[in-house]
This record gives sequence, C-alpha cells and structure tokens, in this order.
Amino acid sequence: MTNDSERKTEPGPHWADAIAAEVGGARPAHTISTGISPSGEIHIGNLREVLTGDLIFRALSDAGRKVSLHWVADNLDPLRRVYPFLDKKKYLPHIGKPLYAIPCPCSGHANYSEHFLDPFVNSLTRLGIQLEVIRSDQLYAGGRMNRLIRKALEGRDRIAQILEETTGKRPKEDWSPFQVVCHHCERMTETRVTGFSVERETVAFTCKCGAIGSVPMAGGGKLTWRVDWPARWTELGVTVEPFGKDHATDGGSYQSGARIIREIFGAE
Repeated sequence: MTNDSERKTEPGPHWADAIAAEVGGARPAHTISTGISPSGEIHIGNLREVLTGDLIFRALSDAGRKVSLHWVADNLDPLRRVYPFLDKKKYLPHIGKPLYAIPCPCSGHANYSEHFLDPFVNSLTRLGIQLEVIRSDQLYAGGRMNRLIRKALEGRDRIAQILEETTGKRPKEDWSPFQVVCHHCERMTETRVTGFSVERETVAFTCKCGAIGSVPMAGGGKLTWRVDWPARWTELGVTVEPFGKDHATDGGSYQSGARIIREIFGAE
C-alpha cells in the first residue's frame, strides 16, 4: 500500500504548450512581443524574456497556429545618466537625448543604441531564435503611431485620470502623454507640450533650453512609457507578451495599460 507522497502522477503539459492552448483559438493569428531599452549591455537576465517568448512562439507553431515574434528596441528612450561604463566628459552633454541620437561608445556602430543591440541580436541568431527587431525610432518616424498619438493627446485628461486611479498619484498639471524631442538641444526630458494640431499632425512645445516651436508627430518624439506600451499593443497587434513581474504589480504598467488600450485606443 502506498501513501500519497509515494504515489506517482503523470506530468502535465509544458508551460509553453499550456499557454499556447489557452490563447490559441482566441485570434486567427498571434503576435508575440518582447523588448527592452538598449541603454547599456543587454545581459543574460534580459534574455529570459526573449526565451519565454520564443518558447511560446514554438508551441503555437507546433500547434499549427499562425504566429510571429518580434523584439522592440526602445532606442527612443532618453539617456538617463552617465553610467559607470561611460566616459563622463563625453556623455554628460548627451543626458536626456534619445539613445539612437547619441554617439557610439566604440565608434564602430551607427549610434549608442546599436552598440548594445548588435552583440545581443547576434547572440539571438547563434541561439537559433528567429524574430523581427523593431526599432522604436523607425516605428514612430514612419508615422505608424500618429493615430495613436492623436488619440492619446485628445484623451489626455482621461489618461491622467486612469493613471491616478491605478497608481494613486496625480500627474502634474502640465503632464502630457507625448514627449517631444527638442529640435534645438535634442533633449526630450526638458520639453513641455503646449498644444497640438490634429489636421497638421504636429505638437507644439517649449523647452528649458529656451526653444519654442512645434514638431511632427512622426519622428518628433514618443509617447510616455505607460501610454506607449498599450499603443504598441494596438499598432503591432500584440496578443502575447512576457514581461517582468514589476510591471504586473498593483498599480503597475500592465494594470494602467489594460485600461488605456480599452478606454483610449478601443482595443484589447
């Protein structure tokens, strides 16, 4: 006679197969999204998210589902500070500028972000992970995000309310869901949106450097993270995305994003 601790049980399905079964029939096709800001060396911990997406991609493919996998390089994010691995004198003037608009540390790549992207993408190729790399600056510059930028600017007050309700923090009075890149100092952390034109698809701004003007929605900046994420889900048709549990906490980016995509962008 065996007790419960000795009783053998049949193993359940692999977790990737379980997720594939859960989401499989919900849509005729699936888009799996992963990504990161290439602000520094992309380490093995960052690989976990990509591997998770790749395993789900393979499970959906094995189940006969139409599926694609991409990785978004958030190279439109600003350089937040001079990291220890950077030359302070060289990079101090670039704080606040988009990563794609900053010089490469080794002078061997087109820009700062490509310096860190190149070895990571090469590693994915060596691992046999096939995915599309989407660069954020190109996504915005091509105008694909314009309709979502317009909706976000028009729904600014509602988004601010959603953020307050989910995070418990009220956005500043001059907060905007769009970050302008100043055409004078090239920084996006020192600008303030003062208006926008739906017809011309432009955004007016002032900058702490003294510049005043307007930029096109296409390539003139980007949506702030909590708005950018659900906007990307909408435009790229994302159905599955692995992400860190920090985003899944109460009041986190996923919670606010789930409301913004439904209430502002009209999608799921």
